[in-house]
Parts: sequence; structure tokens; C-alpha cells
Amino acid sequence: MYTLDQFKTLAGLQHCAFQNAVKKGLKTITIGRRKYVRGSDFLAFLDKQAEAQEAATAL
Repeated sequence: MYTLDQFKTLAGLQHCAFQNAVKKGLKTITIGRRKYVRGSDFLAFLDKQAEAQEAATAL
């Protein structure tokens, strides 16, 4: 589990890229006033994006 700042740093994402990922389905968890990203949710998001890209290029 990573805080948003930790996650953005480790993933190499700027704020806008992170927001776009959330809009595309990256799950975040809110505990109190803080938000977190689970590593497993990020991997699932990457798998989903890769499948969508493969489907788009297969057409």
C-alpha cells in the first residue's frame, strides 16, 4: 500500500498522468482523509490497459 505521493514517485507519474489513470480505472483507497494505492490494484490496472491496447491493435 502506497500513499499517493509515494505511488506517483515510484511509478514515475506526474499529477495529470495519475489523474488520467484514476479516470481510466486505477483504484484508490481512502482511509480517513488520506488516499492510497495498492500495488496489486496497480498491476491489475496495467493488465487491463495492456489487454485493451492489444484488442485495439488486433483490429
